[in-house]
Amino acid sequence: MKKLRIVLVESPLELVPREIWSHPQVRRYAKRFEIEPGETLLDKTYHYYAMAGLEEKWKRGRPDIVHFSLLLLQDSLLNQRGLLETYVHVRDGRVYYVRPETRLPKHYDRFKGLMAQLLIHDKLPPGSEEPLIEKTADNLEELTRRLGGLILLWERGEPKPLSHIVEEAIQEELPIGVGMFPRGDFSKKALRLATRRYRLRVNMSLKAWSVLHYVLCEAEKQLGIRL
Repeated sequence: MKKLRIVLVESPLELVPREIWSHPQVRRYAKRFEIEPGETLLDKTYHYYAMAGLEEKWKRGRPDIVHFSLLLLQDSLLNQRGLLETYVHVRDGRVYYVRPETRLPKHYDRFKGLMAQLLIHDKLPPGSEEPLIEKTADNLEELTRRLGGLILLWERGEPKPLSHIVEEAIQEELPIGVGMFPRGDFSKKALRLATRRYRLRVNMSLKAWSVLHYVLCEAEKQLGIRL
């Protein structure tokens, strides 16, 4: 059965790095939730000043982008019909598979708590033998090798109509990668691993969740899903 595969590439999901555990912002935030600093997700809203010295700080600390994107994907008609596969590639390289039946919390703090557990235990629920989310690859290279390649949506890629990109992805069973970072560009490694790099024919910069929305709508159209 033909389906759409989506990879959320370079998602800004990570536990607070050890080098800023002692920062007052980090300590206050951890105390608020009665957990250790290293058990919390890095979040720019709460750790802005603590992040000042971190490498590539402009690409980090935005779990909300992943939250919005996953809510959109999991609630889509495509997913409810079993025609969507979702993968989340996080900053340290690991890749997680999100099962179609997974229902993520709408509340942002609850989502962050679950993602912190996921990064610590590599699956959710932590002790489950049939987890709803689990690590499926140690790095993006392993995933692309298994799935046969990667179509990366990149602002400097070859311009293609969305209908062409989605048709190619579905017919050739290639995943479409969408960047999750708020600013900056894909890493050289991600660009190298992409077997095809395309950009949408629009004269504006779109948010990640907007790109995903248009991709989902086009895929639903091509796969004959109607309201």
